[in-house]
Amino acid sequence: MIPIFVNLEKFKVCIFGFGDVGKRRFNKLLNANPYKITIYSKDIDQEEINKYENNYRNVEFITCDINNLSNDDLKNIIQKYDFIISAIDEKNNKRIVHISKKLNKFISSSTFEKNINLIIPAYCNVDDIYFTVYTQGKSPLIAKNIRKLVENYLKNHEYDIDAQNSIRDFLKNNISSQKDRKRILEKIFKNKDFKREFLELVDKYK
Repeated sequence: MIPIFVNLEKFKVCIFGFGDVGKRRFNKLLNANPYKITIYSKDIDQEEINKYENNYRNVEFITCDINNLSNDDLKNIIQKYDFIISAIDEKNNKRIVHISKKLNKFISSSTFEKNINLIIPAYCNVDDIYFTVYTQGKSPLIAKNIRKLVENYLKNHEYDIDAQNSIRDFLKNNISSQKDRKRILEKIFKNKDFKREFLELVDKYK
């Protein structure tokens, strides 16, 4: 597997299960603004349904017990979607993974079956800078702590990021060689006096 970023605006997403894991997956995917996101679960609080369905046109909740669905029932559901997220018990996750793979769907499972083809890792987004980390299910806590460290670092270096972005734009317009631009940037940001003066200038003319 390799990490990729996907725009979900034209894709339909299905989530089986709305416990703690299902909710975390749901909130991450909701931020990607999929064309439609449907949750199948037997335990859904009516207040939560109302909250999401009233505020998001692309969200749909369907109350059902997956245990009562046959494999053909699951197939009929799964074939309507592009991305499948299974966040229930291991037995049903395996059923859903097996059917999804046969239908050539992207499938993620909370119990990390070997043949899944979609991972939704821990990530952070600070000023359009994305960082993601994945431990293959070995230590979600470590992934969470690494994400927090990087997120704090980015938040504490927002001026540096803004400065580099502004200078990169200037260099792109004036220097054609990418290697030369990189060399200049590295030299500039090793110069503490220049960086300080530049950031003061940015503050002055904001």
